[in-house]
Amino acid sequence: MNINPIKIIDVKQALGELVKQLRKRENLTQEELAQRLVVTRGTIKNLEHGHNPTLDTVLKVLMHFDLLNDFSDFIKSQKSTIDDNISLY
Repeated sequence: MNINPIKIIDVKQALGELVKQLRKRENLTQEELAQRLVVTRGTIKNLEHGHNPTLDTVLKVLMHFDLLNDFSDFIKSQKSTIDDNISLY
């Protein structure tokens, strides 16, 4: 087992900071982003503070900021790596 010093809370907080930076780059308020994603402002606030976003919310945000393809490519590359390591014997 790999010992990894990264904690889930750290990733959630980093994701929240990224969303906040992307939102501000587009000069959007939390309310405006929420309206575009058809979620509540509270959902955006919670996401930006690292509080348990749903997968659907994360995917909507990635799509809005044109990052969904990159995320999908990452998943495919990881799957490919796993598939390549599976023995046929």
